[in-house]
Amino acid sequence: MKYNIDKSAQKFSLASIEANVPTVTTNITIDLHSAAGTQKSQAVEHMYADSLLSGAGSMTRDEFIGAINLLGASVSVKIANGYLIATLKCRGEQYKKLLKLVELMFTEPTFNSKEIKRIKDTSINELEQAKEDSRSIAHSNLLNKLYGPADRKYSQPIDEIIAAVPTVSKTNFVALHNKVRQSRWIVSVAGKQADIDFTKRFLDKIIVKNATNNSGPHKQLQPKAALVTTNIPSRSNIDFSIGAPIPITLHHPDYLPLTLGINVLAKWGGFSGRLMSTVREKEGLTYGIYGSLQGFSNNEQGLWRIMTFFAPDKALQGIASTYRELKKFYQHGITEEELSRFKTITKTGQTLVNDSIGGMLADLHNYHVHGFSLAEMKVHKDKIDKLTRKEVNQAIKKHLDPRQLVISAAGPTKTVKKDLLKFIKGV
Repeated sequence: MKYNIDKSAQKFSLASIEANVPTVTTNITIDLHSAAGTQKSQAVEHMYADSLLSGAGSMTRDEFIGAINLLGASVSVKIANGYLIATLKCRGEQYKKLLKLVELMFTEPTFNSKEIKRIKDTSINELEQAKEDSRSIAHSNLLNKLYGPADRKYSQPIDEIIAAVPTVSKTNFVALHNKVRQSRWIVSVAGKQADIDFTKRFLDKIIVKNATNNSGPHKQLQPKAALVTTNIPSRSNIDFSIGAPIPITLHHPDYLPLTLGINVLAKWGGFSGRLMSTVREKEGLTYGIYGSLQGFSNNEQGLWRIMTFFAPDKALQGIASTYRELKKFYQHGITEEELSRFKTITKTGQTLVNDSIGGMLADLHNYHVHGFSLAEMKVHKDKIDKLTRKEVNQAIKKHLDPRQLVISAAGPTKTVKKDLLKFIKGV
């Protein structure tokens, strides 16, 4: 198994895992963020993936998707936070044929008017349903309190995006599509050497000359405690997204200590975090409470976030319990036993990643997107095992003050809004 990252091409950067495996997987990330998102631009981005897969060359949507399915392959495309993310998967013997179809998709998309009408109707239905998605709304509202309107993490109100959908035209899709082909692509592929060579030729055909690295505005706001609520009476629970900005980038020396610290507090998934053992296990106030660092890149600052939910009649008690644990964490940090245990958990997680070619590729691609070399990847991973309790606790004390947290709640919040506002003012 041979790893490589080739950044020499002007149009793209290609990471690869050469391996004698029966399947090929290709991950593609394209940064499209170059200006503040408007209601219309976010509507176009919401519909673009569907439009791209809705016919190419002389093929209709059904014919194009049918051709992919006949290969036993899959092609997924989405745009999130200003990034286009695509994944191609198939058996090795079908990869060249799949690339021919994807090449046609990118060079000759039809953007058929009949399909555009269907996509508009579908998108409006999806967005109307999204107005009931309390978890996503709580998170979006949190991000909108932590970042300015020009930032990639800021999202326009759903109703305003819905209102913009009917105004979208084929011209808008063509303009976005041209930007996709004029931007530099970050691509990672796992397969045999011939598959890697096919990928290089494919990229050369798709991406136009003089491809650019987009560099859009980034505006992280100053940390300030606040409450933001969205009342959704149809929901049975209140979803919470609780967080604050951290003014560092991925390469800052505090990033890895904070990563380990957040895992001790509320490791995403499983039951090992402190908040799961207290707020869930001991007090029975929720079924899940997790935390993570999010939104960090090599040149953009991120945030720390706690995600959970409570029944309305338990919401205030649940938030009070969560903050009690956050204060303990901030004041006293982690123990030596926790440091050792979570280093072991991290190592075990990395071992599980390395158990599959898909896991290894996803890991490589994540580092690749953020500009790491293979040597820098190894150094970054090795640093976790060398962290000291002092380093972790100093980073916690510096960046994770619970008095700066924004509480974002979505669900049946009407009866608890005043109590939550009173609580946050007293923190």
